Amino acid sequence: MALCGASGTHGNGEEAMRSEVVRVRMKPEEREALAALCGQNRTASDVIRLLFRDQAGLPLPVGPIEADYLRGTNEELRRVGINLNQAVRAMNEGRVGYEPHLDAALRKLLDAVFRLRADVDLMLRISRRERRGGAHGL
Repeated sequence: MALCGASGTHGNGEEAMRSEVVRVRMKPEEREALAALCGQNRTASDVIRLLFRDQAGLPLPVGPIEADYLRGTNEELRRVGINLNQAVRAMNEGRVGYEPHLDAALRKLLDAVFRLRADVDLMLRISRRERRGGAHGL
């Protein structure tokens, strides 16, 4: 049995269209397991994309409640980043004693905060697109 596993998204042009189609041959029991994972709310393409994103370490879409928490977390991370940036700047301007190891540690921490914020932003964008597109599509 062949399963077509891709579909296009419809939007205002900001979203990338899904243009790649992947065919997968499955045994009947695998197809039944996929159908069970789909339930009534998701297509086979939705489930396959979720499983793939999870295994590939790509951000997964989140629901509205989780998105609210992520926005709060992102705001807290923004404030932490501002404080770290101020500490590094104070050292560089000589307002406090310069410690090379502390400076390096603060810069690494600041970089990690920025990367984490970018990841959270990406998850929120993916989830926003999914909600705009209805119940289906990632």
